[in-house]
Amino acid sequence: MRTVDGKLVEKARVVAKNRFQWQGKNLASEIRYIDPETQQQVPPSEVLEILDHFKYKYLAEDGTELKEEEIVYYAVQSDGSEKEVSPYPRTDVIDIPDENWVPSTSIDGFLLTNIYEIWSEDKKVAIHLFEEAEKRLKADQIGIATFSFGGFKCYYIFLVPMFKDGKYVWLMKFTDQKLAYHHMQDPPVALKVPIREAPTLQVLPPIQAMVAVAKKKQNK
Repeated sequence: MRTVDGKLVEKARVVAKNRFQWQGKNLASEIRYIDPETQQQVPPSEVLEILDHFKYKYLAEDGTELKEEEIVYYAVQSDGSEKEVSPYPRTDVIDIPDENWVPSTSIDGFLLTNIYEIWSEDKKVAIHLFEEAEKRLKADQIGIATFSFGGFKCYYIFLVPMFKDGKYVWLMKFTDQKLAYHHMQDPPVALKVPIREAPTLQVLPPIQAMVAVAKKKQNK
């Protein structure tokens, strides 16, 4: 990125708000900023803090640092009670059984949020991906499964083969919302030939509720 006069532009992480903590208490801090060329002090209001590296730490109320495996998660129920839960594991294998290869029109009922490409530089894998893409394109089918990056969110995904300009790729389309159509209308005239609607998948593969209990670390 550059300015209109050719100067390089950096997209940097800028600290909008920060605090310093010790033993669970927020500390008062005093920092001086010095111009390295003139050795003059620069007012804090004129300083822009650039965040080059960052990481996350888990801290208890008393300031004790915890490892991720030492944390127990809870979800608040509708009655205000808490229930122990565990996050979804990161998906590393996408498994689509035969019954989840559905007509391509099934995707019309969902709001797409992200699209990724699936490919391989391994020739054997590429051949398999191409043969499967060709098969599903001829059958006008797309695959549906669930996917999680880890954490407390899981998505439905559609696996869609795409061919263009003599090339192909698999698209993985993410959704977490089903569309609601509010203006469906009856045909204004009698139909001479009934419209054949494409069959759609009636039951989606279940997204498992977050009920798996996190493993507690035993105290010795």
